[in-house]
Amino acid sequence: MTVDKPLKITLLGVKQSKPGNKFIFVGETEECSECRLRGVCLKLDKNRIYEVASVKETIHPCDVFAQGVQTVEIFEPSYTVTTGAKLAVEGATVTYNPRDCDLIECPHYYHHCRPTYLEEGEKLRIGDILDESVNCKHGYKLKLIVVDRNNSHD
Repeated sequence: MTVDKPLKITLLGVKQSKPGNKFIFVGETEECSECRLRGVCLKLDKNRIYEVASVKETIHPCDVFAQGVQTVEIFEPSYTVTTGAKLAVEGATVTYNPRDCDLIECPHYYHHCRPTYLEEGEKLRIGDILDESVNCKHGYKLKLIVVDRNNSHD
């Protein structure tokens, strides 16, 4: 798998360690506190989605993952979210501000309108505007866009 994004190295459970698999890093567990490899695992940002780019063959023992962990190269993938139709401009940087919405049964609510892996106020760069329309029951004029975190301050 060739990826044009910055790669990070971490350890991941053997069953999850497949190129293309995505996971949300939920943070340290109690079992991690005494592990000699914890520094490799815990360099990720909590509640972010990562995708596996490549996997090394060596398996290390782990108290969290019964089958052990493998060294993986990962990256943060692009996200598909909604934005106001007037803000949907390819290449623009937008500030993530989730809409006021209480329709949790809407198929876009968790995945596109109020995803838990984005924080209010984050800067996002629009990479693509999708043709798929969003039927908003509140009447908002929304577009699906593909974004990346704007990490230019890192």
